[in-house]
Amino acid sequence: MNGARGTLTIASGLALAMTLGACGGSDTKGGCSANPTGPGCPATPSPTPPPVRTIIKTGSCNDIGVDTLCFFNPFTTTQKGDLDVTVDWTFPEDSIQALVSSGTCTLDQINGNQCSYIATTPASTTPKPRVLTAKGVAAGTYQLYVGNRGPRTESVSVQVGLTTGGTASSDVGTNAGRREDVRPYAGSVAAH
Repeated sequence: MNGARGTLTIASGLALAMTLGACGGSDTKGGCSANPTGPGCPATPSPTPPPVRTIIKTGSCNDIGVDTLCFFNPFTTTQKGDLDVTVDWTFPEDSIQALVSSGTCTLDQINGNQCSYIATTPASTTPKPRVLTAKGVAAGTYQLYVGNRGPRTESVSVQVGLTTGGTASSDVGTNAGRREDVRPYAGSVAAH
């Protein structure tokens, strides 16, 4: 009889220990490793939403003479994100430069290297198409400029995208600051 009572006591103790473990009382994590949704367990964090890329501007510019800069209309972003600008042009032998300023600039300011850029490229024939990226760009107004260093008159097309959410970065933009090729542009044209 004592043996049966002892076995019953051990079985009851094991059942109680297993129940407490499932409720959050037997391991150093409070039983949460066995039952993560049990009482006293922290809520599981929601997964990071995937990044969303939105096209915020497209455009083109024709008849860009040698040493001429095309001014695209300013664009505004309403939230922080990673800005990307794709520029393509007609003739592979032409050397093209792309600039994105914070706010707007005049030709005199650009030629005087007095603009604040969030991304720039040197004048070059490659890569074609050209892609600029500025990471962690604050909401605000920006302007795109595309320069033709020749040797031929050019036409360009552009697409500006903004990636938000997910893994949108907080880093500073590619080649932020002053433009690398500081030769003045002889003139400017407006994009369509």
